[in-house]
Amino acid sequence: MAILVSALAVIIGACTTPPPPLPRLDVPGNAPAARATPCSRDITGTSPGAPAGSPDVDVRFDRASNTITLVRGENVSIPVLSDAVDEPLLREVEPGTWLLTANITVLPEASLHISSADVSWLRMASGDGRFTAIKAFGGDIDIDGTCITSWNENAEQVDDDHRDGRSYLLARDGATMTIDDSELRFLGSGDVESYGLSWRTEGTTGHIRGSVVSHLYYGLYSYGVDGLQVQDNEFHDNILYGVDPHTNSRNLVIERNLVHHNGKHGIILAEECVDSVIRDNIVYDNKHHGIVMYLHSDRNVIEGNESFRNAAQGININESNDNIIRNNRVYDNGESGVGVTQTARANLVEGNELRGNKKDGIRLVSEAATTTVRGNTIGRNARYGVYIDTVSGYDVTGNTIFNNRIGVVVRGDEVDEDDNKVFDNSQGDMMAR
Repeated sequence: MAILVSALAVIIGACTTPPPPLPRLDVPGNAPAARATPCSRDITGTSPGAPAGSPDVDVRFDRASNTITLVRGENVSIPVLSDAVDEPLLREVEPGTWLLTANITVLPEASLHISSADVSWLRMASGDGRFTAIKAFGGDIDIDGTCITSWNENAEQVDDDHRDGRSYLLARDGATMTIDDSELRFLGSGDVESYGLSWRTEGTTGHIRGSVVSHLYYGLYSYGVDGLQVQDNEFHDNILYGVDPHTNSRNLVIERNLVHHNGKHGIILAEECVDSVIRDNIVYDNKHHGIVMYLHSDRNVIEGNESFRNAAQGININESNDNIIRNNRVYDNGESGVGVTQTARANLVEGNELRGNKKDGIRLVSEAATTTVRGNTIGRNARYGVYIDTVSGYDVTGNTIFNNRIGVVVRGDEVDEDDNKVFDNSQGDMMAR
């Protein structure tokens, strides 16, 4: 007997007409990136202009670390910062195109404003094991309408080799970094804090909106932040994850993003990322799962997303509890539509369309406990509509399960009466093992 009384029943043949076909999104193919001209949008002039900066600006340069430090000054622009440094470390190489050959650090009494009013393309020197970084340690970075990339001067193109380090952006120690209507491309490496675009540590926050992030090591990374907003962006072709909020990040809003062709998962909340919303995103053609909750990423809402053609599962819940997976369209993934696994507890899977996946519509396995699967439409999956291999309890009720190879496969638990509609499955509606 399971810990929770497991409810699963079939009304065999209760419905002979399957639901209408699920419309698939028609998404464009993935175009190759141009290394010498990576900025894809004409974003010059999209900003209304930089806010008026404070006249009191304190800028220092340390030759040993090759770092420009903005100690004090509000809304300091790239031209103002350049003028404050005696050496040509930040210079305009073409109209609107600037080259940065030193690091920039922004301290708590300062803010840096990188705007299309001054800068259409900021090239950060990077290559052959040397690279630059823009970092806020308690200060603010505001990026508006600008393209920012790595740049290898010798090769006259972006730095497309992350293995020996690459330029990056970082906010930490209570900093705020905001990014609007911009492009960030070919940044970051596998070194800690150097992933490309990162918000880290308690008190750090900000947002990214209306922007394109591609070919970074991680498209976006956070650690221990609260309230980060990620809305209306495109994350694609990043080396590992598209969007990766990590350890103790919370109260995140991840909405209406296009996340595709990333090297591992599209969106992952990993290690105690809690109380967040992943809503209305389009997640496809990623090389592992589409959307993942991993290792105590609890009390999150995953709703209204479209997750398809990912190499593994559309949505994966792994060792995470009390999540709501609701009203998503999950189809044509390389493995299963939704997987609930590895001691995940008390998750609700409700009202989803789970169709055309290469294995199962939904899998409850590996001691996943007290899972509720309710009111889903589960059809035309290549193997099983619902696959259950757990002795820790489940409640599967009110689902429509049709045109799979086998409708429901259950291992271990009892099968009790309930009201699932299971019909027209090619090799059987129910199999108990």
